[in-house]
Amino acid sequence: GLMRDVLRVLVREGRPLVRAIELLNDVMLESGDPLQFATLAAALVTMRESAGGGRELEVQLVLAGHLQPVVVRSNGTAELIGSFGTAVGLVPTVHLECTQHRLEPGDTLLVYTDGVTERRRGIEQFGSARLLAAAAAAAGGTAAGVIEATREAVERFSAEPMDDDVALLAVRAAP
Repeated sequence: GLMRDVLRVLVREGRPLVRAIELLNDVMLESGDPLQFATLAAALVTMRESAGGGRELEVQLVLAGHLQPVVVRSNGTAELIGSFGTAVGLVPTVHLECTQHRLEPGDTLLVYTDGVTERRRGIEQFGSARLLAAAAAAAGGTAAGVIEATREAVERFSAEPMDDDVALLAVRAAP
């Protein structure tokens, strides 16, 4: 929660995402706690009018050690987006890249924790291929529908008790 609040203040002051995360990293290192580190996916989402009259979303995305989010296109395809960067709170200099993405009307951005892709059935993991398939199967529906379809696929994959958190967040460009 503290990381989120510090990052929110830095971005609201007009700092670009990469610079804000670099400053967050500095704050975390200054605390001197070697166990204080985290992965982070930060997205700045801006609504724009599309050429077709609908609303599209422009997404600036920075991944600091976090897994790549999924874009579910309204046409039924899904892809991983973003570029991997350094987790925060570990080293003095983080390597980060801000990537730009556009969600057209009906597209959904799905961000998730590693409890999704690392869900196990014996030695086998749920993985990104199953994630993409589950998300794509819900294309064209609501953001809540993408989350529900993905969560159900993860739960069907293994009957073993969950040993990691599963969190899903979806944002959809309204058609």
